[in-house]
Amino acid sequence: MDPSQYLSSTVPLHHEPYGPIRSEILRGANSGKVAVVTGAARGIGRAIAVSLANTGVKLALIDLNIEALESTKAAAQKAHGEDLQIEVFNCDITDPLTVPSTFKLIETTLGPVDILVNNAGITRFKLLAGEEVFEDFWRTVEVNFKGTMLCIHSVLPGFVKRKSGCIISMASRAATVDGPKSLGYNASKAAIVRATSSLQEDFESMGLGEQLHTYCLHPGGVWGDIITSNTTPQEQEQLRPIFKDVPELAANTVAYLSAGRGKELRGMYFDCRQDVERVSAFGRETLQRAGLYNLTMRFLPGYENEP
Repeated sequence: MDPSQYLSSTVPLHHEPYGPIRSEILRGANSGKVAVVTGAARGIGRAIAVSLANTGVKLALIDLNIEALESTKAAAQKAHGEDLQIEVFNCDITDPLTVPSTFKLIETTLGPVDILVNNAGITRFKLLAGEEVFEDFWRTVEVNFKGTMLCIHSVLPGFVKRKSGCIISMASRAATVDGPKSLGYNASKAAIVRATSSLQEDFESMGLGEQLHTYCLHPGGVWGDIITSNTTPQEQEQLRPIFKDVPELAANTVAYLSAGRGKELRGMYFDCRQDVERVSAFGRETLQRAGLYNLTMRFLPGYENEP
């Protein structure tokens, strides 16, 4: 991760909640709905839980760290009321037996799921060609991509039956670039971006594009354990200046999209630092026609991506 290789936007970026994604604007926007957040024990996941609680949802929080989940639950209730219905669930999202049973328990406890936020993710900054054992590489892929898809697969039947539902998955800028020591992370995040667009095409082909909407997000540069646990103090000193976004920026973007206020971006990759209403105003058809906000393969002039 070399900051000198990054480009700079000519349009100012946001680094904290702004305008349409401010908490007071979103309060009660999802009243009565049921939302699930994976990886909710800390960091961005905790911020997402608190932000969704502000919109009036009943919350199911998933992680392997129950004690930390209880802290997230307390933070959400402290911010938005002790009467909020919030349940915590210990679940390994890579287990194909545990995930469906957990979602069935959530439905029994809280009701049918309306919103799924796939936030759980891990990384290890190691060279696959020299430092990383295959099991560690594959574990990153399993948590980041397999876990995301297992959770999605668990809610799809209910979404289709009720013709309503929203899925938001945390991708990363890593999905769009190459770099050393991050093969598993980059590849799994790119897979999330492609799965998001392909899944939305499924919904569109079923005539349910307006009712079922899915997004993947780059949360911005949020400083946290995923960086500090994988870098040296010297590397952290170099990287720290580019991590200047608060977790609430991504969290409130999630709340905004989950309330159905950005459907022109459905199926797309969105950088939370960009202005969601400015980008949405261009319209889905225009963005798609220009090949924006997705993974695109480009060739030399004269060559096209033919069938």
